[in-house]
Amino acid sequence: MNLLADIIMQEKQRIILMITDYEQQLETLPRGVLSEKKVKNNSYYYLQYREGKKVLSCYIGKNEVKLNEIRSLLERRKHIEMMLQSL
Repeated sequence: MNLLADIIMQEKQRIILMITDYEQQLETLPRGVLSEKKVKNNSYYYLQYREGKKVLSCYIGKNEVKLNEIRSLLERRKHIEMMLQSL
């Protein structure tokens, strides 16, 4: 029975370490969604997120590399949030 308790304690410690690591990663990742606004024939991209009761928009620009980088960071954030929910 002592072996089983040791295994459970080790698993609990592992889960706590994973949760703290995921929370630290979330602090560095951007939050929100990407939105596209079309004006005439031009597309403008914004990162929108909520801060309190306000919805803020940050202009990203037309740079495709930067846009793809932010998309991948947002996907990473969603993945980490799902992992935290499962833990």
